[in-house]
Amino acid sequence: MGWGKTLTFLPWGQTFRTHRRILQKNFQKSNIVQYRPVQERETALMLQGMLARPTLWDTAIRRFATAVVLGIGFGIKVEQDNDPFIQVAADASYALAHGGAPAGTPVDFFPFLNSLPSWFHDRSLKFARDWKWAICNLHDKPFDAVLASEERSDSLMQDMVDQRQAQIEKGEQPELSHDDIKGAAGAVFAAGQDTTWATITVFILNMLLHPGIQTKAQVLLDKVTGRNRLPNFNDRPQLPYIDYIVQETLRWCPVSPMGIPHKSLEDDTYNGYFIPAGSFVCANARAMTHDGRTFKEPDNFNPDRYATKEDGGLGEPFPVGQFGYGRRVCVGKHLAEASVWIVVATMLSTMNIEPVRDENGKVVVPKVELTNGLTSHPKPFQCRIVPRDERSANIVRSATT
Repeated sequence: MGWGKTLTFLPWGQTFRTHRRILQKNFQKSNIVQYRPVQERETALMLQGMLARPTLWDTAIRRFATAVVLGIGFGIKVEQDNDPFIQVAADASYALAHGGAPAGTPVDFFPFLNSLPSWFHDRSLKFARDWKWAICNLHDKPFDAVLASEERSDSLMQDMVDQRQAQIEKGEQPELSHDDIKGAAGAVFAAGQDTTWATITVFILNMLLHPGIQTKAQVLLDKVTGRNRLPNFNDRPQLPYIDYIVQETLRWCPVSPMGIPHKSLEDDTYNGYFIPAGSFVCANARAMTHDGRTFKEPDNFNPDRYATKEDGGLGEPFPVGQFGYGRRVCVGKHLAEASVWIVVATMLSTMNIEPVRDENGKVVVPKVELTNGLTSHPKPFQCRIVPRDERSANIVRSATT
């Protein structure tokens, strides 16, 4: 479908190791500080979008998630909602989300089907062929823009282009091909855009269902900000409850519940189960994050489960598995958590997440319905995201000026 050079879908080997080393260097915990200005700026713009259109909050969140990955991965600054790169990203996101469930299509099990002519009627194969252009655009258009620009952008793609050019000028064989550069930058989008949007949507749904959590967080945020500014990353050590909300959001609905299927390279045995070489292996992240042996009443959304027992919590550990495992663990884990954290903190500090009312004035309680597939997120629901008061609205309006 066009993701062949993207880390998430690469087989184990030298290319995988090269891409992972590059991404690990840029996205390790100590290095993601450099991306904070992008995250804080785009969060403020997201809130301004909600301020202008309270019921179109989903559009504002999608813009935020897209703008962050385009800025960090490709150095593209999204100036307006109809920016052409927004459409490029939207097309790629649609192709990724509708390309079929992991290891759930015939071609996953019988790769030779990919060589059959177009008249072969397999819906998933036809979709992949029809939408391959969207994935190619995501890789090619930002790359072409970086090469054509007279100004150097501060991005992963620019760093890789500079590295390749420096090696060529020294007469060395460049470590990265153009396809490697496109694929490594594309991995930032594939792993970060839809998942960030989905995680924030899960958070909003749970604030509707649990208004007491929203109120508690606002009280704690007000003590830190004094209600005269937006929270920022420097406030994070003083706001553990916001981290608890983020972790509970990730646990309650892992956005990739079955992860990316991988194939065992050799025979293996795990807890008495024999796994033959060549088997598809899926890690059930949702089962792990809802394991009643680790999490009390796992279906309940309860951020206080992570607080110590001395502080009135349950002393439970943060969830693991939602970002993958071992050498396949998501290299952008810390960046993703930071993006969600700044959105949660800033939104709760300045906005109220409220249910809508029907024609009779009755509160509409959203249904908890989740999608299944490569990613999982709540099905569409209605709510209003409005400023807590005029003071908060003014803080939002002046945030990027």
